[in-house]
Amino acid sequence: MSKQLAVGKKLLFVVSGPSGVGKSTLCQNILETVPDIRLSVSYTTRKPRANESEGKEYRFISQEEFEEKKAVHAFAEWAEVHGHLYGTPWSELEQNGQQFQSDILLDIDVQGAHQVMSTLKRAVSVFVLPPSLEVLWQRLSGRATDAPEEQQRRFQKAQDEMKHYPEYQYTIRNVNLEQAIWELRAVIMAERVRTVHLDPAQVFR
Repeated sequence: MSKQLAVGKKLLFVVSGPSGVGKSTLCQNILETVPDIRLSVSYTTRKPRANESEGKEYRFISQEEFEEKKAVHAFAEWAEVHGHLYGTPWSELEQNGQQFQSDILLDIDVQGAHQVMSTLKRAVSVFVLPPSLEVLWQRLSGRATDAPEEQQRRFQKAQDEMKHYPEYQYTIRNVNLEQAIWELRAVIMAERVRTVHLDPAQVFR
């Protein structure tokens, strides 16, 4: 049974795509420039990177803690990505049924996005593509923290994930960052003024 997102007429924007396409950079810009939108902070079992802090990009927990939360159905979605577990808690999306005062932005991998899109029917889905496979390989192979075999594995997985773009409502090819940011912002603004999202009680106020 599908669980309904208890945020009134507020919107959930699911931004997804393979590793290395720049979706996190896009989302960060949206958070800084678009009013009334906040990031849904996921849990992960991986270690924080140098530029990450607890509670901002992710909540970092142990494998055991993650499994405990999963056992009590605390996640709207969860997935194993590159050997680490990631999960979006229901509390980030519904906060005990209390309506949030802002829309929600969910930066998520393809596997997790499928779960969210099948469960939360009102989610607005956006897939981010790289300029080309060559550029994507340059980005992934340029990560000094990954061994060559890990870089190749990520590249192959990215190609497999890109095949799923037709399942999303919107697709943005991140060739030029400024243009991609403008397109994502346009999606958000357009969805906010769709008639289907208008509360009838507010029409003749």
